[in-house]
Amino acid sequence: MSDLQAFRAQFPVLERLAYLNAGTEGPVPRAAAEAVHARVELETVQGRCGRPYIEGVLALAGELRGRYAGLLGCDPSEVALTGSTTDGINTVLAGLDLRPGDEVLTTDEEHPGLLAPLGRARRRFGVNVRVVPFAEIAGEVSRATRLVACSHVSWVSGRVLDARALADSGVPVLLDAAQALGAIPVDVRALGCAFYACSGQKWMCGPEGSGCLYVAADRLDALLIPWPSYASVADPEHALELNPAEGAARLDHGFPVGLRSEWALASLKVLERTGWGWIHDRALSLAARLAGQLAEAGLTVAPRGESTLVSWRSADAESDVARFAEQGLVVRYLPGLGLVRASVGAWTSEEEIERVVAAARG
Repeated sequence: MSDLQAFRAQFPVLERLAYLNAGTEGPVPRAAAEAVHARVELETVQGRCGRPYIEGVLALAGELRGRYAGLLGCDPSEVALTGSTTDGINTVLAGLDLRPGDEVLTTDEEHPGLLAPLGRARRRFGVNVRVVPFAEIAGEVSRATRLVACSHVSWVSGRVLDARALADSGVPVLLDAAQALGAIPVDVRALGCAFYACSGQKWMCGPEGSGCLYVAADRLDALLIPWPSYASVADPEHALELNPAEGAARLDHGFPVGLRSEWALASLKVLERTGWGWIHDRALSLAARLAGQLAEAGLTVAPRGESTLVSWRSADAESDVARFAEQGLVVRYLPGLGLVRASVGAWTSEEEIERVVAAARG
C-alpha cells in the first residue's frame, strides 16, 4: 500500500466521496471516532467526578495545548484553548482597551466570523473599521490604526497575506487563521503577529467547537479577560480578586471538554504520524495543479497564493455545487460572490482533481 493509500484509508468518508471541503469541515479520521467512543464509554462507566477525573481532563487539555503550540511554533504558555476562530477573535477584540476613534484595519475578503466581531466593536466601542483591498493592506496602515484584523489566508480566493510586512508597521496584528493552521506551514514568530486565531474542525480534522488562540507573550497583559472563569484565576479560593492565571490559559473558554480534547488529539496524532511536511507539500502542490488545469479549461480562477484553496467563477455557483454533489464531489459555493471553492487536502487524489476539472467544464 502506498503512503497515499495508507493515509486516505484513515478517513472513511473518502471511500464514498471526493471530499474537497476541509475549508468548512475537515474529514474525520477513524481513529478520532474510536477515541470519542472510548471517551464516552469511560465517562459513562466511571462517571464524571472526583479528583482523578478532573486531573485527567486537565491533562488532556495540557497535551492539546502543547500540540497546538508545536504546530504554531510557539510556547504552550502562549496558547489559549477556544471553540473556534471567531471565539479567538472575540477574545482579542473584547480584551483590548479599544476606544472611540481608534482605527481597526481589515480587508475586503473577510469572513463573517471576523466581520461580525468587528461590527460589535464598532457599535460597542466606537472604533472606526476601515476596509481596504486584501492585497494592499500592508500599505494602508496609518497613524490612526490601533489594530489590523484580517485573514492569513483569504477564505474567498486563497490569497496569502504578506503578514511580515504588516508586522513591520509596528501595529499589532490579529490574524484569522481558519484557512491556514493545518493547511499551510505556520510560524507565528516569523509572521510577527500579536494574535493568531485558529479553528480546530477544518484542516486539523477536529470537532466543531475546537480551536486555539495564540497570544504573543509580550501582548498578554494588554488583554483583559473577557469571560473569566474558575480556570482564569491564579487562586480560585480568592476568585473575586481576579488575579489572572499564568499564560494564555487565562483566556481559555471554560472548563476543558474531555470529548473535544480526545477527538482533537486523535486527529492531530494521525496527521503528525503522517508528517506535516508531506501533508503541506502535497496539498499545496495539488491545489496549484487544480488551479492550473481549471485555467487551462477556460475557467476564471480567482487570484490565489500558496494555499490549499482554489476558487473559480460560476454563473450559478449553487447549482454547480449541487451538480458536483451528484457526482460524489464535495465542494462549496461562496454566497453572493459567484464562486465555487475547492479545499484541496493531502488526502485528495490526483484522480479526484481530474474529476473536479471535468465537472467544472460542465
